[in-house]
Amino acid sequence: PLKPGQQLVPISKFRPSMRGFDCEVIVLETAVPTTTRDGQTIHTFLVADKTASIVMNVWGTDGKCIRNGDILRIEGAEAKLFKGFMQLTTARFGKMRRVGEDTMAFKEQPNMSETMWVTEE
Repeated sequence: PLKPGQQLVPISKFRPSMRGFDCEVIVLETAVPTTTRDGQTIHTFLVADKTASIVMNVWGTDGKCIRNGDILRIEGAEAKLFKGFMQLTTARFGKMRRVGEDTMAFKEQPNMSETMWVTEE
């Protein structure tokens, strides 16, 4: 159950540089983890809700336990641009927990990570 006053933001409403929002997603695909030059591990997933899908990155060991079909509630999420494309990530002080599996309606399109965002400099 949601906390009193807590609202979940649907993926279709994510915008670059949004921070500190809560969302609930189902994991559709899992990519092979990558390692940065300084040794950090990044786990990458395609996640969705009933409005859209997006690429989600989880840094560190938290991503090891995530499987396809997991329904995750993320508190303190961030939407960031990486090379012009939006991705979902957990903030440093964000929380992510599994709240179910396989029983969530979702839409794969539009994929919010396939839209190129043009930033004004």
